Amino acid sequence: MLWSDEGRLATLSAAMMAMAGALSLSGTEAVESVEAALSAPGFNFAPALAGLDDRQAHRALLEQIRTVAPGALDAAGWARLEDPRLYDTAMMLLAQDSLGLMLDALGEASEQLLTLTEVHQQTATGLRLAQHLSAAVQGRAVLSATRAALPCQMPREPDCASGLAEALALQVPDLPWSGDPWPLTDIATALSGLCPFIAAFHGDAARRLADAAAALVVAAAQGQSQGNGSRAFGLDVEDALYRAFEDAMAALVALNRALDRWQGPRVDEALQPEAWQMVDTMLSRARAVMEESGAGE
Repeated sequence: MLWSDEGRLATLSAAMMAMAGALSLSGTEAVESVEAALSAPGFNFAPALAGLDDRQAHRALLEQIRTVAPGALDAAGWARLEDPRLYDTAMMLLAQDSLGLMLDALGEASEQLLTLTEVHQQTATGLRLAQHLSAAVQGRAVLSATRAALPCQMPREPDCASGLAEALALQVPDLPWSGDPWPLTDIATALSGLCPFIAAFHGDAARRLADAAAALVVAAAQGQSQGNGSRAFGLDVEDALYRAFEDAMAALVALNRALDRWQGPRVDEALQPEAWQMVDTMLSRARAVMEESGAGE
């Protein structure tokens, strides 16, 4: 599971290995030996799993790696990997995967709305559905842009930021974002922007998502007081981000179920030619955007 302890530790391990590569610690062979240690059958992840919540997992991982591959790095190399800001980078990897799942679910909703709008194209219901379809297409574009802009956290050694970001398919930040948690507030904005659209089909799910997105902003604002350039955001911020994505996925599942069961009115008003043309234009735009993005595949 993505946000399980195992999933969180996997992203932290990936961030640590990417950092090792970006730092070019003792050459490629050393980095490969560290990666091999992590994938060794007998590697003990239990201490690192136990250290996730108090932000000691990275030290526990390094201690276990030293046990399996003691000669992989010198003392200075091990110390350079003890960067707590790796937790922020790992959190962005979790967000990246979560947004990917959301894009798939919203793509499914867009496909359903496209079909429903086509069926009711010449009626007032079709005009309303076309507006919901437009919101779904726009929401997907915002989620995609938010996902593409996710950065790594600025590491202790800024010169390796580019290598770290490239290895993890993240963006290079201009500055540390511990004092200005814009990646978190951008995610909250993207999620809350879906709420009016989802509310048209499932009001309760939309309200829960709106509350979770607002809670993420509050947690990020409170967490930035801890961020002084050398510390990672706390567990409260990570938990708020997890809750926001959990409620977002639940809302999209509820949306798709509602669309599966949706039925149009028995009697409907026919559209005037001008309104019909607007619906037709929206359908053409939606088809083009969804074909380009691969929505629903």
